[in-house]
Amino acid sequence: MTKKGLPVILFFLVVIMSYPKTIIAKNFENDAVKVDICIIGGDNRFVYKIPKHLHNDTPYVEMMNNIESSLASHWKIGDARYEAHQTDVAYTFAIKDLINEKQDGQMKVAIPYTFLVGMFGENEAIQLRILASKLIDWEANSKNWATLGFVEPPTYFSEQEYVYEGAVNELLQKRVGHFNGTVMKGQMVLQSVIYFSFIIAQFIACLILSRRLKKRIIENPENMHQFRKLHYMYQIIPLMIIVVQIVFLVMSGLLTAFGLYFSPGMDLILIIGPILFNIILLPMFFVSIESEISKELESNSFGSDM
Repeated sequence: MTKKGLPVILFFLVVIMSYPKTIIAKNFENDAVKVDICIIGGDNRFVYKIPKHLHNDTPYVEMMNNIESSLASHWKIGDARYEAHQTDVAYTFAIKDLINEKQDGQMKVAIPYTFLVGMFGENEAIQLRILASKLIDWEANSKNWATLGFVEPPTYFSEQEYVYEGAVNELLQKRVGHFNGTVMKGQMVLQSVIYFSFIIAQFIACLILSRRLKKRIIENPENMHQFRKLHYMYQIIPLMIIVVQIVFLVMSGLLTAFGLYFSPGMDLILIIGPILFNIILLPMFFVSIESEISKELESNSFGSDM
């Protein structure tokens, strides 16, 4: 056997060994009931994604009512709805009292698994996924998540995920999940400062670029015939600042952290306010500068006629 052929043989051995694991993972993905616990502030909810073949001819409305009845034994349920997809049906339940205690950046959530998944067969596969803000440090039963069988896959949005996969009876044996969250105030303040600093960046950009547009037109009035094109071109950077601001809001964790830390209404002001203000700055500068250009060109034209 040559040394050149050894890597090829090793490659095939790795593929053969990993193939059964891939099949098992796919089977679990297709047969598991997925339950998402979304701890995101004013819109806390449970989302059940049940494969269609596991309904066993049970109508979707009846399935939704069965789940809602179990949840209502412990929580106050708001809106409930279902959406049928290609391979599964998603049942969404708004939970009004998911957070038991919330004070000074500390919050507690208790989830009795009997009410959460007790309506399913004990041997059924389940994937429990908890979604919470990246800026909230969560503990499960005062332990590390890994010791309870949860994994933390990397995410790129506001939510951190904690995922548990196993059988329903394994989850029922844990009885109650106690989740304690603490706002990471230092990080939250830093991210908030960066988020609000986009207002300063937008103000400076609009001020400088609108003045440059005015100078370009006044110094060369022939550019006036392509004013609209120049007008939009000089607004590209301010528009990019708004886009980056929105992306930062979503990826930093502030989107959900504001909802958890502040009262309803105040969180919306903090989330939408800076973006709305930056949008308003665009016409404030560029519409007013258009008026200034027109007046100055008229004044120069009148002066040359004299």
